Amino acid sequence: MISWTGVPIQKLIQSAERDFEMIYVGQLCLGWEALHYQYRKVEGLASSSVKGAFYGNVAGKFQKFQIFLERFTENDKGEGRRVWNYVQNRSSFKSLLQVPEVSGYVEDGADGRKGEAMRAGELLKAIEKSINAFWFFLNSDNNTKSFWKLKNLPWTHTKVEDPRDWILLSNLNKALKKKELGMNDLQRKRRWSLTRNHPLEECQRMDLFFSMIDIKLVSRVLKMSMLSTNQLNWCLEKLNHIEFKDGKVVRANTSILFPPS
Repeated sequence: MISWTGVPIQKLIQSAERDFEMIYVGQLCLGWEALHYQYRKVEGLASSSVKGAFYGNVAGKFQKFQIFLERFTENDKGEGRRVWNYVQNRSSFKSLLQVPEVSGYVEDGADGRKGEAMRAGELLKAIEKSINAFWFFLNSDNNTKSFWKLKNLPWTHTKVEDPRDWILLSNLNKALKKKELGMNDLQRKRRWSLTRNHPLEECQRMDLFFSMIDIKLVSRVLKMSMLSTNQLNWCLEKLNHIEFKDGKVVRANTSILFPPS
């Protein structure tokens, strides 16, 4: 009989943990890229001079997406077992992190579509609520512990597939810390402005919010038990797309798909 301290069992648990974590983090990052893309798509339609409307209850799909995230977040015990809870509840929350596709847009006068219509501005508000739910889901992820709670085992700390990437990992953690400090400073200035009735412009408010999500995602990725060179470069590119200039955040609106390996 092989004990739990035997090398074969350790390797089996290690492999399972990494696989589950990769599924969760990968879906988390891809889900955000899809959600951000849909928001920008509808935002463009809302600001267009050509008017139209959405048909097919698209907002209802985003509301369902929002509810799934909120329910999971409420049920999650927050004990460092997010990955395990995610895997266990996939059957109950089949649509969790699966972002709805924006479709059914028809320009005014294009045809005789019937049914309930929704303007792009209204749908944009529904998507923003989904983004808020995604943020709370992401922010509540207590990822500082191994979900197996095997704290003293060697694989509970981040490793790199290529030993040459240790310097890159170290530099990324330093860069992440700087971005977090910059974001905290910007948020303090924002709160100060609000007390003096100087609210941020809508585009700056959303860029600030989206940058917070990007930074939090990078933080989560860097806590994975194993990181590849491609994944480290993904983190680097994400951080490089966020800059702080003249008391504002400047964020590149580009989608970077998270590499599985």
